[in-house]
Amino acid sequence: MDMQALQRLIQEVVSTIVNTNKRVLIVHPQTTISNRQVETLKSYFQVEEWQADTPSQMFHDATVFLEVDQSFIVSSAQGLPHSPASLFLTELLLKDEPAILVPNEKMSVVFTTNEPNAYMKMLLQHMKSLQEFGCEFQLFSQLIPSIKDKENLNRYDIQADFITEEMIRSYKGQQLKLPFHTKITPLALDLIHEKGIRILRN
Repeated sequence: MDMQALQRLIQEVVSTIVNTNKRVLIVHPQTTISNRQVETLKSYFQVEEWQADTPSQMFHDATVFLEVDQSFIVSSAQGLPHSPASLFLTELLLKDEPAILVPNEKMSVVFTTNEPNAYMKMLLQHMKSLQEFGCEFQLFSQLIPSIKDKENLNRYDIQADFITEEMIRSYKGQQLKLPFHTKITPLALDLIHEKGIRILRN
């Protein structure tokens, strides 16, 4: 094991022990509004901001897409990703991983309307399709309590370089998908056998 890999393992273990906050991966368009939302989330959770072409370095309790617009919703519902973020959502959905989508102000109006017109009904149908695929829609005002109240967001895989005992202790599933490069610490492996978790490599 090289020094860089060892350093990442130590950081991950220390982070797991010291920080008991839920870990949230945030995908956002880097707008003024979404940057403010990220800062708010950082005061409640351990936040990692998603970057295209950079693998995540920690296990996440939730993946949240902020400031989701009409184009993102429609193209994702139709399986036609048009941006790196929508392509990432497609990858999550193909792996049966849940995602929380926070609509921007214009889409929030559609999401909360009591009497939708014909066009709004079409957009709501796309939102319903995404819900069937495993997405959850939340207004930002409801996001923090929603994540806090969820005991387990049912992740089926962990994207990390190392799997620690603490990660397995908090994992509730019976099947765990891991990338081929991910290493499992001996204590984590013991706990995997003890809990009867099946490991799949992808």
